Amino acid sequence: MGSESSELYLPEIVPESDREYVESQSRYGNRVGWGENPAVLVVDMMVAFVEERRTGEDVVESTARLLETARAADVPVFYAVPSGRGALPDGYPVPIKAAPGTDRGPERSERTASHEEWVEKLDRFPPAVEPAESDHVVEKPRASAFFDTHLSNLLHHSGIDTLVVCGTNTSGCVRATVVDSHSSNFRTIVPEECVAGVTTATHEVALFDMDLRYADVTPLDDVVSALEDDD
Repeated sequence: MGSESSELYLPEIVPESDREYVESQSRYGNRVGWGENPAVLVVDMMVAFVEERRTGEDVVESTARLLETARAADVPVFYAVPSGRGALPDGYPVPIKAAPGTDRGPERSERTASHEEWVEKLDRFPPAVEPAESDHVVEKPRASAFFDTHLSNLLHHSGIDTLVVCGTNTSGCVRATVVDSHSSNFRTIVPEECVAGVTTATHEVALFDMDLRYADVTPLDDVVSALEDDD
């Protein structure tokens, strides 16, 4: 594959004492690098999650550029999306803080019209990043695209060794997916312009932590160049 960036992702939000520490440790800043067979994974890039983001204002435009490059280079593209209504038994999954209750939010008797409108957007992609007919779409019940899904089997069956992960939310579904990608033995790349979060603090700290431990957080230009070199 193409060239690799050696820059450790160190956002301004990281305290100076932490910056000095990680920069003094040789075990931090190492690059995972690219393998021979990459794929792109788009996590929860749904209208409901993209609208009103506090970070990543151009995340859809940046992801569209990534997808255009990948498809032109015949790099496989996978999508992970929230499980649809009625796809799972009552009571599964159990509530989480960001989405209380089951079946995508509060109990039906407590749902407002605005919440129902938001739920409908969970099934819609921004037009610029809609899946192509050749792409693979996997429904997921939890944050990670790997939990209770067959994604890992699909990727290994396709001979994938490098996963480029983008999407929303940086500190939630993206980070959970990146950790499990690493645990599933994939080299993992995160184009920093292709992820977005709810708050700047959690977004930046999640990227910082992922780059320290599990993935290469890399400028989109470098990711595009690597994919083009693979063509």
